[in-house]
Amino acid sequence: MAMGLSELYRDLFGLTDEPLIQRLTQLGEIRRLKKGHALYREGERPAKVGFLVQGLLRGYFLDAGGRDITDCFAFEHGAPANASIVLGEPASINVEALEDSQVLELPIVPLLELMEEWPQLYRLYSAFLQKALKCHWEVKAAMYQYDAMDRYQWFLRAYPGLHHRVSGKHIASFLGMTQVTLSRLRRILRESGQLQIAQGE
Repeated sequence: MAMGLSELYRDLFGLTDEPLIQRLTQLGEIRRLKKGHALYREGERPAKVGFLVQGLLRGYFLDAGGRDITDCFAFEHGAPANASIVLGEPASINVEALEDSQVLELPIVPLLELMEEWPQLYRLYSAFLQKALKCHWEVKAAMYQYDAMDRYQWFLRAYPGLHHRVSGKHIASFLGMTQVTLSRLRRILRESGQLQIAQGE
């Protein structure tokens, strides 16, 4: 890839401490994932923590009836590509690549040791956790406070452009509705001329 690991740490995380960047460069590696590849499986204990460099990932779980429920998407440059909140714990969801993707991976044990040595690294991880918690609260609020149409319009605003990259099946399961309902909402917005407005285009 065109960007080296040291430049990637500066670009993704805004790091400026050269000794820290050097240590991370020694530990990190870029993993390339083919579309459909499972990065994590629920119940497995991952040895590495990942950050999205390029592509699109989906987190999902199976409900009591065995239905595939989309929990989250990772699509922004630098987004954590993890399956659990606490480093080293078993994955609470499955994570798969929806497109050919690239993930920056760091081994968890040495990374935890670096956090003890460099407080700025711990603060960075805490910031990631806060952002992830905020995102999940926003999703939860949308699920409980909005009707189906409002949920879909919220999705278009909160995840701009993602409706072109993600199947209706996955969007519908993420928003807690059937594909039939999602198709009906799309038709209503399209026929009323509101679809582009809702997408912010």
